Amino acid sequence: MIKKFDNPDRARRYAKTVASDIKLYNMKVLEKAIMEDNVFEALGDQINEAREIFKGKVTDEIFQMNILDRVLVDVLLYEMRHVKSPIW
Repeated sequence: MIKKFDNPDRARRYAKTVASDIKLYNMKVLEKAIMEDNVFEALGDQINEAREIFKGKVTDEIFQMNILDRVLVDVLLYEMRHVKSPIW
């Protein structure tokens, strides 16, 4: 059995890797989605897949901390704040 992440800091680093992959492989879609204020809808399939992967790699306690969701906001929105958008 594979050991799951049970440390919030390690889980956060893993979540950042997952979120960064979404950003990297979907940059054009992400930029357009930011301009249209529909990031979570446009990347819904990728985010749901990332959530399932993350859930399988962390303990239930860590998953309930919503670490991935917070990191997704940081990576997909805050790090992309240079893109012109009506949301900021």
